[in-house]
Amino acid sequence: MKPANEGSEQPRSLPANGLPSLGGIEGLSLQSDGNTALVVIESISDTFKEHLQKRLAAFCYGAQTAAEDSSYYSFENTIREFLDRYEKKPESTKIGMAGELIVHVLMPHTHARLSSTAVFFNKEERSIKKGFDLTFHGVDGNALWYGEVKSGRVNESQTADEKSADLLKKAASDIADKLGPGAERSRWDSAIIDAGITLQSPQAATAKALLRSDVSSAVAGSDFEKNVVLASTVIHALDHCQLSSEKLIETVRGLKKSSKFSSMCVLSVQQEEIESVISFLREVVTDADAN
Repeated sequence: MKPANEGSEQPRSLPANGLPSLGGIEGLSLQSDGNTALVVIESISDTFKEHLQKRLAAFCYGAQTAAEDSSYYSFENTIREFLDRYEKKPESTKIGMAGELIVHVLMPHTHARLSSTAVFFNKEERSIKKGFDLTFHGVDGNALWYGEVKSGRVNESQTADEKSADLLKKAASDIADKLGPGAERSRWDSAIIDAGITLQSPQAATAKALLRSDVSSAVAGSDFEKNVVLASTVIHALDHCQLSSEKLIETVRGLKKSSKFSSMCVLSVQQEEIESVISFLREVVTDADAN
């Protein structure tokens, strides 16, 4: 396994990209070097809502499944199922669910070379999915990426940068455990099913073959390409403190020094309140029921 590239020795700022790089989604600021991205959600704009509407069913059920019946897998029906799963969960779980949703919405624009093969909804019950948080297939080659998302509020003794660093380190530790000795075959079984309902053939066949190869290596304790996506969603008032690209670069450099992974992509997101997205979803269902 080759270590992830460590880059330059000194922290550097991520280049600021214009809004068109996020598909024209207004209310967002992006800094990115292609592998590491920092996004601040300044407002839940109409264009953000439009993009969420386009992505939600594909994320929750799988793109190929959702395309089979646009009425059955409508935006409103998908929201109802999401809220059924969301509303009764404890606060920490709600933050995790909403944070994972936001990361999925943003990833096609922050890391366009990765094609999602993940399905959010558990297939048997309304509990939290037991497999990998996210999985991706490289659109330009035969590579798989395994994702881990961590989300949380900034407490009074922290800055947004410190919280993000803690979350990314936790994400790195957890995904390393999932890919390491004692790896659970069931995680890959779930990912193989997801690949079949998210990707078109022959990409789906390629992704599934790679997943089967990886799990065989993992179970045997053999080495394999451990490409990972680490994501953090930080909840904190923007006028108090915001994420900085210099601190994110320092955190990423520290993670790369561990040489646990072959390649690494990172997404760090900040928004003021996770409920702003959920409130929009509730409003859509309320309006639909009223009509």
